[in-house]
Amino acid sequence: MERYVWLLKNTPLSASDSIRIREGEVARFIMINRTMMHHPMHLHGHFFRVVNGQGDYAPLKHTVDVAPMSTTVIEFDANEVGDWFFHCHLLYHMKSGKARMVHYENFDPGPAVTAVRPNLYKDPWYFWGQADILSNMTEGYLTTSNTLNILTAEWEVGWQNVDETELEGIFTYSRYFNRFESVFIGANSMGEKDSLDKTRGILGIHYLLPLNFESRAWIDTDSGARFFLDKEFELTPRIMLFGEVEYDTHDLWEGAAGLEYMVTKSISLVARWHSEFQWGGGLQVRF
Repeated sequence: MERYVWLLKNTPLSASDSIRIREGEVARFIMINRTMMHHPMHLHGHFFRVVNGQGDYAPLKHTVDVAPMSTTVIEFDANEVGDWFFHCHLLYHMKSGKARMVHYENFDPGPAVTAVRPNLYKDPWYFWGQADILSNMTEGYLTTSNTLNILTAEWEVGWQNVDETELEGIFTYSRYFNRFESVFIGANSMGEKDSLDKTRGILGIHYLLPLNFESRAWIDTDSGARFFLDKEFELTPRIMLFGEVEYDTHDLWEGAAGLEYMVTKSISLVARWHSEFQWGGGLQVRF
């Protein structure tokens, strides 16, 4: 959910085939929602019956909410020959993949529609980032991504409580498999002052653990490894407590913790303790 990538049958619209049905039959869709968000699913061109145990009193609808951790079954008469869009009515879910084309077998949409139909299956790239600008350090990331492919550049620069300013950059390509797992390959560069003079290749996995603990582990080309774990606790809608711990076979332990207050959707005030750079405060900017 954090990436707002939404799939039907583990496939985004951009990579999907149509849902094929036959005229004159009764079509049944079984929708199993194993996310923590609601999905109001809307079928164009038809009214459907919600199979909810009420027999003849089952509601007739064109949109039904599939609640978190629930299963909803619908069925309808396949009597409106054509191509019909079936999608989540939260439009940012639809745009990021939670949609399908319901296609009647032997239906020909005609040359004009066929010519523009590939536009429906485009998979656009998006860009976003975050930067923490603190009194003791700065860190953040820049990301560009489509549904399954993610390019990320991360940085950490610290100057307080150390002899020389310490720099680290992580550059990765990740392949998204599901809401729990992605694998990545890239490079980890480190240095001091204004030079990243040590670079290692890395290969790893990102995995979402129970209770929404984020984990990341990699091996590198210097026969080393790193494991990273972090967790955010939303105390109120605007106040968040966060903590992270990292073990690297080259540099051993590193950790951080702090408190964030959201001022606007793009800016937060941050107080942060880091095991190397100690206490600092400043702003977090999201874009």
